[in-house]
Amino acid sequence: MNSKHCLNCETHLIKEQKFCPQCGQSAVIHRFTISHFFHEAFHAFTHADKGLLYLLKELAIRPGIVAKEYIAGKRKKYYNPFTFFLLLAGFFVLSSTFSASLSEKKGPIPEGISKIENPVKKAEAMEMYHRVGVVKNFFTKNSNFVQMIAVPFFAFYFWVIYYRKRYNYSEHLVANLMFVSFANLAFSIIALPLLGVLKGSHWEPLIPLLALLLQLIYFVVAYKGFVELKGFWPMFKIILTTLIGLILWVLLTQLGSALYVYQNSNFMDYFKHMGGR
Repeated sequence: MNSKHCLNCETHLIKEQKFCPQCGQSAVIHRFTISHFFHEAFHAFTHADKGLLYLLKELAIRPGIVAKEYIAGKRKKYYNPFTFFLLLAGFFVLSSTFSASLSEKKGPIPEGISKIENPVKKAEAMEMYHRVGVVKNFFTKNSNFVQMIAVPFFAFYFWVIYYRKRYNYSEHLVANLMFVSFANLAFSIIALPLLGVLKGSHWEPLIPLLALLLQLIYFVVAYKGFVELKGFWPMFKIILTTLIGLILWVLLTQLGSALYVYQNSNFMDYFKHMGGR
C-alpha cells in the first residue's frame, strides 16, 4: 500500500522516500495476511538487530556492553528494555504462580513438629510453620511487585558504589532493567523447576543459595563490563559489593515478609524461630 502521506503521522512523503523522515515508519505498508502476521511475529523475536532473542543472547554473553551501548545512544540496535522488563515480569509471574500452586499442596508435617509431645507447643509450632508457608506463597505470587522494587534498589545501590563513574542514577535504572530482568529469567528457568523437583528433600534449602550464587556471578559480569573494571582490586570490590547488595536485598525482603505476616504477632518469637531453624 503506497501513500503520499505517512499512515502513522501524516507527514508528506516524496516518491523516492522509503521511510518517513518524521517517525521512521516504512513508506510502503502492506495489508495484513496470515503469512504477513506470522512473519511480523517471527521478525519481532528473531530480528538480527533489536529482536527479543537477540537481546537475550547479548545479555547472556556481554550484559554490561549491551547496557553501555544502549545508554550511549544505540537505541535501535536493541529491543526496548522497558518492554523487555514488562514481558519478563509477566513470564516470571506465570512461572511463580505455577510454582506457588505446587507449594500450596499439602505436604507431610515436618518431622521435628511431629515429635513435639506438648500439645500447646505443637500447636504453636504448626502455626509458625503455616505462617512461614504464607510468606513463601505471598512472595512467590507477588514476584512481579518484588521485581519492580528490586530494579530501583539495585540501581541506587550501584549508583552509590560507582558514583564517580559517568553514569547517573537514571542510567543505572535502565541498566538494571536489563540485568534484573535477565537474572529473574535465569531464576525462572533454572531454580523454579528445581524447587518443584526437589520439594521436600534435603536439597530444597540449597536452591535459594544456588539462585543467589547465579545472581552474584551475573551482576559481577554485568557491572564489570558496564563500568569497565580492570585489575584485581576493582574486581574484588565488585564481587564484595555485589554480594553485600544481594544480602541486603534478601534481608529487606525477609523484613518485608515479617511485617506482612507478623504485623499482629510477637516479632521476637518469629526471629527466635528463624534463628533456631
